[in-house]
Amino acid sequence: MRRFYRRYRQAFIVLLVLVCLGVLVYVGIKTKKDLNTHIISNTYAGQAMGTALKKTLFGENETDLESVSKDIDQCLQDFEKQVSVRVDDSEVAKCNRNYAVEGVYPLSEELLGYLRREMDIYLGSKGAFSPCIRPISELWGIEDGETTVPADEEIQKTLAQCDPVNIELRDNGIVFHAEHMAIDFGAAGKGIGGDKVKKLLQNSSLTGAVVSIGGTVVTYGDKGNGKEWHVGIQDPRGEDGAVLGVVDVTGGSIISTSGDYEKYFELDGKRYHHIFDPSTGYPADSGLMSVSIISEDGFLSDALSTACFVMGLEDGMAYAKEQGVEAIFVTTDKEVYVTDGIKKQFRIQNEEYELKKK
Repeated sequence: MRRFYRRYRQAFIVLLVLVCLGVLVYVGIKTKKDLNTHIISNTYAGQAMGTALKKTLFGENETDLESVSKDIDQCLQDFEKQVSVRVDDSEVAKCNRNYAVEGVYPLSEELLGYLRREMDIYLGSKGAFSPCIRPISELWGIEDGETTVPADEEIQKTLAQCDPVNIELRDNGIVFHAEHMAIDFGAAGKGIGGDKVKKLLQNSSLTGAVVSIGGTVVTYGDKGNGKEWHVGIQDPRGEDGAVLGVVDVTGGSIISTSGDYEKYFELDGKRYHHIFDPSTGYPADSGLMSVSIISEDGFLSDALSTACFVMGLEDGMAYAKEQGVEAIFVTTDKEVYVTDGIKKQFRIQNEEYELKKK
């Protein structure tokens, strides 16, 4: 028997290895099949934070999907009631309405934290981003459908009420050193909302999700197949939903896009949009149509998409790299520039646009 074993030892070993490999392959196929079989998805549409809300959720049962969808709605509604300037009893609206010059107006620790981060972006962007641009936004009224250009003297007068130098943040609140000022989270609010949704998803039973809050897209987990998400970048001159390109991102990434196509009007051949340059009081004229920022930090992606749009291609690209985020810049000449980290993950889908090297 020993002689027989020694003689056919190598054949036994080969046979044993093949059997083991067969078992592993079978288990792998069965596991993958089971995963794909058990995962279902649903898409829910609605409104939140003054914009369109779309949720595509993946999980193991319908009840979980419905429950998480409702939780997301409630989460964003609660946040909007805290920060929206259009909700009369929100913390932000009451601050703007009731503060006294040189007095300390109390704010929650959470809101003060957001304002400190916004002030950091203001300084880092050399003034391209402002947490108190609201008086200029109200003067133009583009978000409310106004289609006229204010007088320049009125713009300059209002611009004086938008200087962040006149904001002082203290441990227990905010001090305004000038009259008629107003804070506003319009340039970072959807990103913060995205952070809140992402945290909610991480604590849920879902396997994956894509949640769009206007120009901010939150990704989480995967579809049950372990693959990356393919996120479309809006064509600034196309219909809503038309894409100029697609970027592949892992779950946990948040993509925010700011562009001149969201809210605007045209007069005498010129486009006037809702992203204002804090240094001029006019819509930013930076040679860009849109900027998309990709980060795991929703606040950063949203705030930087605005800041980099105002800064323009050269300065905006440098600032994005400095902040450690990935970015997609689309110029008015339909040229597209991307940061090094996503060159292999981004693909042009519209031949009217050309991917350029920087």
